[in-house]
Amino acid sequence: SRCSPVPVAMLRKLTSRLLRTPRPLLGVRRFSKPGEHPGDEQTFGREAEELALEKLGVDRYDREPASGPYGTLEKPAIIYSTMKERVVGCVGSKEEPHDVAWMNLRAGAKHVCTMCGQVFLLEDAANKHSAKM
Repeated sequence: SRCSPVPVAMLRKLTSRLLRTPRPLLGVRRFSKPGEHPGDEQTFGREAEELALEKLGVDRYDREPASGPYGTLEKPAIIYSTMKERVVGCVGSKEEPHDVAWMNLRAGAKHVCTMCGQVFLLEDAANKHSAKM
């Protein structure tokens, strides 16, 4: 036994009625209000670490340019990162600036700027915050 085909006009009418019928969307995530955080119980990983450090007054991801004393072989300029590599731009010293020289720092090795000789060392960002926690 075969099913009888549904007339096209009937399908169009049914489809247009379904599209016009308001119903709640499935899978829509409700976000918190602007400036309001959903709560620590809903965060994990790096976001949870960032919020915990924020409560202590520490910025987990320092977004400011690195600055400090000129890095030498004996005392390199320390650059912190949560990764094993980080791209850094050197602009020289205040006395002798130069165009930005980009370099890829890798953990565990000193890196020397080819334009000015400044030395950089990449360290784990956890070391920067461990004394404050």
